[in-house]
Amino acid sequence: MWRPDRPAPARLDDRPLVDDPTPVAFGFTRLRILDLTDAAAQPMMVPGQAALIFNGEIYNYIELRGELEARGWRFTSRGDTEVLLKGYLEWGVDVLPRMNGMWALALYDLNSHQLLLSRDRFGEKPLFWSRWGGGVAFASEVKQLACFPDLPIRLDTRRTAGYLLTGRPYEGTSSWFEGIYQVEPGGWLRIDEAAVRSGSYYDLETETGKIEPERRAVDWAGRFADTFAESVRIRLRSDVPVGTSLSSGVDSSAVLAQAVALGHDRYHAFSFGGDDPGIDERARARRFAHERGAIWHGVSASAEEFHSSWDAITFQQECPLPSTSLFGQWRVFEAARSKGIVVILDGQGADELLAGYPKLMVAAARSSLGSPTGVARALLAFSRQVGAMSTLRTAGYRYIGRFGNTPDPSRWVLPGLWDGDRVPDLRHGLRTAQIEDLRRWSLPNLLSYADRNSMAHSIECRLPYLDPRLVALALAMPADVLMHGGWAKWPLRWTLAKRGGKVPAWRIGKRWFGVPQSAWLRGPLAPVLKEWLLAPHPAWESFVDLAELRRFVHDDWSRRPSSHGSDDQVFQMLSLERFLRVWFAV
Repeated sequence: MWRPDRPAPARLDDRPLVDDPTPVAFGFTRLRILDLTDAAAQPMMVPGQAALIFNGEIYNYIELRGELEARGWRFTSRGDTEVLLKGYLEWGVDVLPRMNGMWALALYDLNSHQLLLSRDRFGEKPLFWSRWGGGVAFASEVKQLACFPDLPIRLDTRRTAGYLLTGRPYEGTSSWFEGIYQVEPGGWLRIDEAAVRSGSYYDLETETGKIEPERRAVDWAGRFADTFAESVRIRLRSDVPVGTSLSSGVDSSAVLAQAVALGHDRYHAFSFGGDDPGIDERARARRFAHERGAIWHGVSASAEEFHSSWDAITFQQECPLPSTSLFGQWRVFEAARSKGIVVILDGQGADELLAGYPKLMVAAARSSLGSPTGVARALLAFSRQVGAMSTLRTAGYRYIGRFGNTPDPSRWVLPGLWDGDRVPDLRHGLRTAQIEDLRRWSLPNLLSYADRNSMAHSIECRLPYLDPRLVALALAMPADVLMHGGWAKWPLRWTLAKRGGKVPAWRIGKRWFGVPQSAWLRGPLAPVLKEWLLAPHPAWESFVDLAELRRFVHDDWSRRPSSHGSDDQVFQMLSLERFLRVWFAV
């Protein structure tokens, strides 16, 4: 705990967060990744100038430290926190765009008497804030804010309705709690006695516009390979063991292949699979990991294990679980920690950047209607990415929107609660759709899941595809490069093949976590469903027509053949019930 009237940090203990009036107070619990000594402990301060707490990593801290040393600064620690603090004292908020990393930070400037809150470019690390006690309370998690006296934790019914209608817990920087906000990715807040001011240090479109174009697809791919290698290289910087989450797909296979190619020995890979052999990809993942010389670990789970962990995961996620695939990720991080692996590299962001989702291929096809070649290329990429038509029928709705025999949730959601979009707008071209997916739709949810699941197990999750240089480069690529030769994510496939991964690089069909959700829902989890329908949480009446909802479950869902779209909807509603009971007990 640090306060301006306390010259040195005291041990963070069980005392109240605020025991007497003070302009600012910092509390921090550290996961040691870089410089494991107390020299890198937080809160960190330069006496009389500034104090800092920050969650995350600044991957280019070595390069920034070199610049600062050339300007006369000296360092007593070997980590990134001191670099960030002294970088601020040298450059002010202009230190933010210089940093390549993920972060949520709070810095108090004792000269200006201002508090600076900031978040990384894409929102990998969460940072919540709320008006409180005539000032502002801020924290990495809502559960921390819930400890503040007289700060109410109330359900946001608009967000609840949006979740039921879209299937996504988050849209952009939304929160599930009234009056609790997230700092914008790529943004900052300045707080003093007079006001709360906001600003931005990063503009995605501007950075993308700075990329010099290439004439040939292979030249684009070569630049991508080099930038990707550099992104992985700096994300391997760690004083604790590092590994990766490995499916049999392109994204995570490329991360593993690149890490091994960089000479990272004793690299660990963790692969999740369920008890359905039709969707279990562990055998392919194991084979690839062994070919690359990595140490492979298989991870599995049962419906009973999920049920026993459901409430704990919900508490950590601070939102309903949209699918059981989150439990697969939870188990991967749990297994990694049990093996002593503290840092995990993961593949989030690749599909958004490289147009790997079918909906983005649809956007590319729509914008190419005047070019038969462009349409054919996008459609071929679509068919190869989806694989068999049976996959499109069962899982395609996840990336194209609710269609087919998936019921319309507006049948039971009360009108007037949600006025936002329900599906992405694909009419304005591929790049616009990609940026919207990064800002609003897919990425905010994936980042939320990964951060909460990893931090619950004291694991740091690093995402090489969200290196800002790689993001700008990928978004600048024309559609005929991203889908070159009718292959979705062609630059990444080319890169992976060059690293010795030809089999996963040119494999047809997208792979998901192998969790048999439909079987669980209609089998071991059926009693939970029955219990919910008999005695739902009282909050349901504020956002749904319960009679219509029960008709859907009893008539449309339980008496018809299994449909993945309908099963997902029922599971999402069941997860909402668990969320209400965990966070708003009655």
